[in-house]
Amino acid sequence: MNGPAEAARPGRLSGALFTECAEWIWEQLQEEDGIFLSGELVELILVTERELGIHDRDLFTIASTLAAEFAARGIQTAPGAITADLIRAVLEWEDQFLGLAGIPRAES
Repeated sequence: MNGPAEAARPGRLSGALFTECAEWIWEQLQEEDGIFLSGELVELILVTERELGIHDRDLFTIASTLAAEFAARGIQTAPGAITADLIRAVLEWEDQFLGLAGIPRAES
């Protein structure tokens, strides 16, 4: 899973670690939460929160902002829009990964 804007991401969550994070989140969503979505969508969430410079905010704010941004861009999943709840599930697993990696969210 290599996102198109990977080079645009500063911070400690980049390169192979970014890919590992996205893949781990994708696996956790399926195995633990029963949520099935594409790995590209996980990457899009991680990339976009950094592109917008909101990755260091609280999860509610990030999820709400990203849901609005994706709606404005017309990005949807089948059968509908990418909801704040779905985004928050990704962000919660991202927090778990960052904690395991010893990376504060603000530095990611």
